[in-house]
Amino acid sequence: MMLYRQLRLAPVRAADASPSQQRLAEERRAREARIRRAARHPLPASNLVVRPFHTPRPRPQPLLPAAEAWPDYREPAPYETMEFGPVVVRPLTAREIIDEVVAKHRISRVELSGSSRRAPVTAARREASWRIRHEVLVNGRQISLPEIARHLGGRDHTTVLYNIRRYAAELEARAGDAAASARPAQQAGAR
Repeated sequence: MMLYRQLRLAPVRAADASPSQQRLAEERRAREARIRRAARHPLPASNLVVRPFHTPRPRPQPLLPAAEAWPDYREPAPYETMEFGPVVVRPLTAREIIDEVVAKHRISRVELSGSSRRAPVTAARREASWRIRHEVLVNGRQISLPEIARHLGGRDHTTVLYNIRRYAAELEARAGDAAASARPAQQAGAR
């Protein structure tokens, strides 16, 4: 008969086994025999009733408030008499401005973001740069020049700055021309 050493599980002959090893081997054989007998004759299934650990608490009944606690019902005011706050206009996005400028100047978005230097295309780029800078807000702040440059085809931020300044000068020149043309009409009406 072979026994196993306790720590290394190396086989030990029964003749070489110590009395404690022989006792452990006998206990193991007896335990395995009990398990085999129990497997041949299984116990009948138990009729256990599983109960929850915590007993459920009874739910409290909702207390109905007294009739005086409820205010009298009033009909809502008709829409004609309601006062609404000022209409908040959604700020424009850079894409929407570019779409408006492209439609106004009758060019394509590809031309606007391309490398063309034709006068109508550069005029549209100037207007788009100025409008995006002054009409688009990101988190309550003006959009940055590099961001505008990315919207307009990956240009340099200094190009965008030049376009903004040039378009502002064009607006001032137009305003000056309009004021100059209005003066003679006013003077003629005064006579």
